[in-house]
Amino acid sequence: MTLVGVKIDNSVTRQSGPYCFKIQGELYHLTGALLPHGDHPPAYAQIYILDTAEQLNIRRLNNRNLDPVVINDLQTMLLDSHPYIGHYCHAYELIREKPVEEQEEITIRPYVNLQQDQRTHNLDRIVQ
Repeated sequence: MTLVGVKIDNSVTRQSGPYCFKIQGELYHLTGALLPHGDHPPAYAQIYILDTAEQLNIRRLNNRNLDPVVINDLQTMLLDSHPYIGHYCHAYELIREKPVEEQEEITIRPYVNLQQDQRTHNLDRIVQ
């Protein structure tokens, strides 16, 4: 649902053997707008707010070298079990309820729930 941002230490990737990479510094995730801008095709989390058949079509177009059955199975598994898909769909519903001039004012902000184990559940997302 996001793009992983890292600074890769390429000294490890130039070696023989199985592919691996070494991360230097902080690992972070980049998220963009919930709606694509202009005529750009949907990407990352933007795909999850679409109709299920349209999601599958976009994933197949973006991954032509992968088995369509596997893409379908992975999408079904994600839609059934991923905890954040509902947040994105809810944000999209909130956007659609607002007047057009206010639709860019929706934000998702981090929220720390101190009742959870911070090593495994360090942030929740709150839609406003």
